[in-house]
Amino acid sequence: MNFDDVLRPVLGAPEARAVAFLDPQGQEVASVGDRELLETFGAYHSVWTTELGRAAAAGGLGEVTEVDFDFEAGRVLATSIKDGYFILALFGRDGIPSVARPLLAAAREKLFAEIG
Repeated sequence: MNFDDVLRPVLGAPEARAVAFLDPQGQEVASVGDRELLETFGAYHSVWTTELGRAAAAGGLGEVTEVDFDFEAGRVLATSIKDGYFILALFGRDGIPSVARPLLAAAREKLFAEIG
């Protein structure tokens, strides 16, 4: 499977800057788009997701399946795949993550099948 081909459609969402398939430690398996932006956010996002997961579990909410952050300079959307793997999408300030959700869902299904 060519991971780039799976991730690239997400870049078609408004203001999408980068998309990555990351392992549970936030290490890149594959990515498309702005490399510098991904290097900045990838590992941090893994930490955020881990901490949110602990809080959700303690509160009886179950696993974190999606995280959507809105910052002054941009937006971050991530969706879990399986066993701590996730897809991270980074957007400019005027990005519309909701448009990317169906694209992320399609990528998630393909990657889920790949990592079994």
